Amino acid sequence: MGLIRDLMIQVAIIILPLFLYEAIRLNRYQSMNQKPNRYFIVLLSTITLILSMTYPICVWETCNYDFHQISIISAFLYGGIVGIIPAIIAILYDGFLNGLSWLRVLEVTFISVIPFLLSKKWSTFSRHKKMVLSFMLASVYTLISLGFEIFGLLFGKGFTPMISYLYSEYIFASFIMIMTMTFQVYLTEYLYENAMLRTEMQKSEKLNIVSELAASVAHEVRNPLTVVRGFIQLLESTEDVKNKEYMRLVLAELDRAEQIISDYLNLARPQIDKKEHICLSAQLIEMTTLMSSFAAMRGVYLQVEIAENLYTIGDKTKLKQAIMNVVKNGIEAIQENKGYLKVTAWQKDESIVIRVKDSGVGMTKEQLARLGQPYYSLKEKGTGLGLMVTFSILQAHSGTLVYKSEIGQGTEAIITLPDAMQNIVHKE
Repeated sequence: MGLIRDLMIQVAIIILPLFLYEAIRLNRYQSMNQKPNRYFIVLLSTITLILSMTYPICVWETCNYDFHQISIISAFLYGGIVGIIPAIIAILYDGFLNGLSWLRVLEVTFISVIPFLLSKKWSTFSRHKKMVLSFMLASVYTLISLGFEIFGLLFGKGFTPMISYLYSEYIFASFIMIMTMTFQVYLTEYLYENAMLRTEMQKSEKLNIVSELAASVAHEVRNPLTVVRGFIQLLESTEDVKNKEYMRLVLAELDRAEQIISDYLNLARPQIDKKEHICLSAQLIEMTTLMSSFAAMRGVYLQVEIAENLYTIGDKTKLKQAIMNVVKNGIEAIQENKGYLKVTAWQKDESIVIRVKDSGVGMTKEQLARLGQPYYSLKEKGTGLGLMVTFSILQAHSGTLVYKSEIGQGTEAIITLPDAMQNIVHKE
């Protein structure tokens, strides 16, 4: 019974902090970056490591077996290089409990190497692959820990009776440790995917509400606006100079209302109307040429570096609108009529990457998290619909738009689109 109790304590120490992480961080995912907070994960790993080593598993009179390997492996896999923090703490805390041992240093070093190398590509693996890798790592490191304990016995240090490992209690405890590591990875990925799914559902619900509103109202509002604009233009040709100035203001506001209506209509039909091969290189050059006058008018230096032979498939008009929205927002973010905006495009693997970087005022993490939400805008007269339309258009083209920004450091928008030429080669 004592073994079962100790095993349950070890499993609870490893698993329960994940629900704490879910409650504190993942439920606030809409205000977070799209990557897990590695420092928070390392903090939890350090806490679980200390608790695991404080309350070890006891078999007979020996109490020197715990699940500290899980905390170190997880810290490296999800935290990268900062996983070295719990690794060092494991050595120091073991020295505090049992006296410093070079065998413990070697053990922790062996445990850390492979997870650190895997951490660079860990986020790109599927959940199934992560579970298989975690099972293999836990199995290998269980044998490594056993080997170090044998060395400890030979040198008269560490875990003593070696014969105890031959008993079923230690085999069972090791099996539970491997299963706990695998389940921890599964639970981490499950909670993280659930958090992302909740966020996407919230965005989808908001988009559906706006789309339904657009479909029912936009056409009805557009018709009277067109009539009013026609009569204003007619009156402008007959009125005196003073009234003509007012007429121009009225026409400008009517144009802005027309643009808002167009944005609503685009939200109502974000799908691609016409698919065709698009030479993005030529389209980007044409688009930047058109925007150069707008940039010059605001005192912004526009830099362009576009690779040749970039092709994708989609609606040429809508794709142009989406990219122009991103470029226009970047130019408008530069205040005091000075700064630069750089547009670069290149091919990366099977995708085309377009980067729009400006030297504007930048954004906070909270502002970045809310980009693309309806009616949220950083402009004084903005509605937030333009960027929302941009996200919808790019999503319809199987593309993505990611913003990176810091206050005072400018903003970087990264657009990725599928490469049509690569798709053709793969089909052949």
